[in-house]
Amino acid sequence: MSHANGSVKAMTRGLPTWAGSVDAETLAQLLALGGERDWLDFKSQCDLSEKRDQVEITKDIGAMMIAGGYLVIGADDHGRAAGEPAHPELFDPAKLHAKVAKYIAGQFELRVGIHQHQDQTFVLIYVAPHPDGLCVFERDGSYPDPVTGKPCLAFRTGQVFARHGTSSESWKQPDIAAIKRRLADDADRGRNQATEALALLKNLPGQLGDSGLWLAVALVPQYQPVNPGRISPDAAQAFLTDWAFASAPVDHFGGGTPTYRQPGGVVIMARAFWHLALGDAGVAAGARCLAYEVAANPVSQDQRWRGLPPKIGDGLTIPTRRDELEYQLEILVDILAAHALRADAGGRAVITAELLVPRPSPKQRVALLNELVDDAGEPTGWHVAGPRAVQALTDVAERLMTIGVPLADMRDVRARLAATYRLAGELLALFAIDEPTLLKEDGTLDPYAAAVERQQIVYQHAQHLGLPVPQVSPADRRQEYEATVRAAKDKLRQR
Repeated sequence: MSHANGSVKAMTRGLPTWAGSVDAETLAQLLALGGERDWLDFKSQCDLSEKRDQVEITKDIGAMMIAGGYLVIGADDHGRAAGEPAHPELFDPAKLHAKVAKYIAGQFELRVGIHQHQDQTFVLIYVAPHPDGLCVFERDGSYPDPVTGKPCLAFRTGQVFARHGTSSESWKQPDIAAIKRRLADDADRGRNQATEALALLKNLPGQLGDSGLWLAVALVPQYQPVNPGRISPDAAQAFLTDWAFASAPVDHFGGGTPTYRQPGGVVIMARAFWHLALGDAGVAAGARCLAYEVAANPVSQDQRWRGLPPKIGDGLTIPTRRDELEYQLEILVDILAAHALRADAGGRAVITAELLVPRPSPKQRVALLNELVDDAGEPTGWHVAGPRAVQALTDVAERLMTIGVPLADMRDVRARLAATYRLAGELLALFAIDEPTLLKEDGTLDPYAAAVERQQIVYQHAQHLGLPVPQVSPADRRQEYEATVRAAKDKLRQR
């Protein structure tokens, strides 16, 4: 997979090109600098079980949010080993984030790596630039003086701190210009990420099957490793297996499919049904077939679209199930995010989705379908999902829908599903549908919004992910219904 901007990790002003990574190689490079910078703070010790150290590290983190930076715990001012950090387990990303969030509201990103280097443990913390350009402390940061017991105030509510040389201090007028420059640079990078995502999607049609309606998604992280490891075909297959075990998806990719290297990454594909391109540096794209043609008459070799209701079987209308669009989108976003995180990419990720047809015809249309059920929950067939749910192919295909999300948030199931909900909403709006139904805004899933044949699978998927589910599963509900029907029939026969 080729990168639109080369294999160079995006960098924040003043930071080195490998900023964003928290791997062992990054730690070694930082220590080798032999001294602190405005974006690099060495600390010989930081005990997060102590209130003083919690407040002081929060002050440094808040100051670094203007431009981004690193903290290394366990090193003296010259980057030399200074002793084992106290309670390194408290630097777990979730625990550290929770401690800092007491003083800093809103979204912010911290990444943590704990490594052995030269026979000592070091804690490496990366502070991502704040999306608003700066951090305003939400409450006073104070702690008792260890000698006198009197309160020491590190920062006040409403204060903004910045890095001046190797110190974290209250901001000054020149910091405002630096913030403006950084936000402008971020906007340029966002445009570059969107351009790269578009390039990935443009390359897909020629690699898919000859026909069908496809859902395609590309994910481009802001920070990408400069010298990533090469993904082998075997490693890519192992990743698919591990991901399927962890996610228990509604649909699968299948093992043993053709897998091969191409420049910058690996491609895995089942040509008529799905396609994955996984870049070494975390960039990725994928596509899944939503609709395909099947033989209508083996003798004449006429084709018809699978699942199309007879009343709109005009030979030009492509059907796609609403529930399938939603859960296939969840699958693609899930696996692409998992790959980017596994590649140690970071920062803000741009996720772009579109519908595409490899060989479009100008007269084709796309119909979004819902399954109707009777009062007993029995399916009665597929019907158009709304008054404007049949659209000209030119009005819905290759219309790019893009969202931006902190990649670190995608580790959380509900945050990932909430992001997918937003993207699904954009796609469904092409058919004048107000909102998704299977995907929920709060980052959960509604199994009963799926087609009857898929409800139990969606239920089990949600349960596997630890999401709240109805007390009665679709399978149990059906068994209860069938038992009720049998009992009623037996009662009638006994009359």
